[in-house]
Amino acid sequence: MNKLHIFVMVFVFSFIISGCASPEESIYETVEATAVKEENFDKQQEPLAELEAAEKSLFDKIMALGMKEFDQITKLADEALVNLDKREEFMKKEKESLDASKEELNKATEEINKIKDNELKKQAEEMQQLMNNRYKTHEQLYSAYLSGLSEDRKIYQLIKDKNLKMEDLTDQIEKANQAYESVFELNSQFNEQTEKLNEAKIKFYKNAGINIEKSS
Repeated sequence: MNKLHIFVMVFVFSFIISGCASPEESIYETVEATAVKEENFDKQQEPLAELEAAEKSLFDKIMALGMKEFDQITKLADEALVNLDKREEFMKKEKESLDASKEELNKATEEINKIKDNELKKQAEEMQQLMNNRYKTHEQLYSAYLSGLSEDRKIYQLIKDKNLKMEDLTDQIEKANQAYESVFELNSQFNEQTEKLNEAKIKFYKNAGINIEKSS
């Protein structure tokens, strides 16, 4: 089973702002606050990857065993099912983090409407749209990932059946692979949107005259 979960790198910026906050500065603070909300998102990536690798190892061990070792097969299948439950919990935490980020972004709308420079206002609106598109993609990614987990569960339930027909297992593995192909595609989209968003953020900050420095 080919399952890929691409890590998303989020760039963090420090800033120096003096005087009363302008709409542009308020937008900056709000947008960077969304990044803070996503810190828990980042924390889920490594344990998720480790669990995915562990489940792949369990599956390979099961496939290497013969039916005479059915008790061992059942034990490994149960371990895999526990693994899937843990991954679902990590994905829920990931989604909660993105939901919190999305809620934070809503605060920027009023400030964007206050921007007097039309070109700068347009850039702010484009940045906001990129962020909303990214949130939408993650919602689709979350749904696709849960579908993949559901198909995986069916695999291990089949494996625990002594009367399992190999063609049924093969068909179910194919369904799981198809589900994770969607995950891979949506991950790619999410990464691309993150890169575009970071570029849009830098452009807006620069044109708004906000002094930023990329943290090391």
